[in-house]
Amino acid sequence: MPSESPADAHASAAVVAADALGVFVRAMSGLEQATPDSATFWDRMCEAVCGTVQVDRAVLLLYDEGRRRVRPVGTYRFDGDQIRPEGVGIEDAPLSRVALEQDRVIDTLDDTTRETAVSPDLANLPEGDLAYVPIIAGGFWYGVMIVEHNNGEPLPSADRDALWIAGKVVAFAAEARRATRAQEHARQLSARLLLARQVHEQVIQRLFGVGLVLASSEPLEGEGRERARMEVEAAQADLRQMLHGPELHVAPPTALRLWEEIERLRRAHDSIELLSELEEGVEVPEPFESLAQSVLGEAVRNALKHGRPTVLHVTLARKGEDAIAMTVDSDGAGEADGSRTGGSGGLGLRLAAVEALQAGGLLEFGAQGENGWRVRLLLPAEHETEEGDE
Repeated sequence: MPSESPADAHASAAVVAADALGVFVRAMSGLEQATPDSATFWDRMCEAVCGTVQVDRAVLLLYDEGRRRVRPVGTYRFDGDQIRPEGVGIEDAPLSRVALEQDRVIDTLDDTTRETAVSPDLANLPEGDLAYVPIIAGGFWYGVMIVEHNNGEPLPSADRDALWIAGKVVAFAAEARRATRAQEHARQLSARLLLARQVHEQVIQRLFGVGLVLASSEPLEGEGRERARMEVEAAQADLRQMLHGPELHVAPPTALRLWEEIERLRRAHDSIELLSELEEGVEVPEPFESLAQSVLGEAVRNALKHGRPTVLHVTLARKGEDAIAMTVDSDGAGEADGSRTGGSGGLGLRLAAVEALQAGGLLEFGAQGENGWRVRLLLPAEHETEEGDE
């Protein structure tokens, strides 16, 4: 059989590039109208790849910077209920890691990957001939696309090239979406900082004045008592008005429970001991799960950034009849930057405190003991809408 001539190879490469360009055009359509978390956009991307390379099904998993985990964002001909919505780590995905590290398409029918394929990336993926397409550009790992082809043969070289180029196109789209999200986050950050400044100027100043009066040794009677009462009520009214203003961006809903997130963090940070003490029968209300997990992750990152912790202790307990408290205690605070404490808390914790206020809760953080650091989140035991539905 005659070998392929350079001209034929060049023509084949041109066809592959043209097909990938078709994926690009179809993927970019509707980019401006789609929201940052729109599943339809990524579903259309998966469909475009399947139509271009003639594979049967596809699922796209991308790294979520907010949640700091890989999660499925789009599918084509895959039952979304079969795919775990969250909690996929690179340590649980050997073939995906190989595809990303080597920047090449990994086919489970290859002799070189059969040994690795004994441990599938996702237990709920249907059995079939799977290929792992790296979504990587400029050295940045965006995620992986898993495609299924049921012809019983390894993918030909041309199809692998097409999938590889399509992966670059998906990476381009992911970067464009990330830029859109960054602009939105910048707007939200500006709104949060404005809210924090308003709280300081309108509420803290009022309460500071009341505190000075109450700290006086003189008895508070008559007009003075009435003035203090009016100032406290005015501060409450100002705070209520601020918190019921435009809704600030919060973490998207999550199907993961707090104990599952603790297990994920335990695997991700095996150099420290992560202990958990969750009171039996006490759970974070589902509407607050994203906030609680966001605070937990921020507390862990803050402890690692500002100190050298050896133990992190997470507790969840009921406080009275109408509140629950999640506490994260760490040791070794300040050892990384030379301070005696973990600093005053990072920007992430400060912004989370605003989100907690808007959710009807309270976030506190600060030094605990000689070299400890504590982050404590107080939340209502039940969500208002849940109470109203009963």
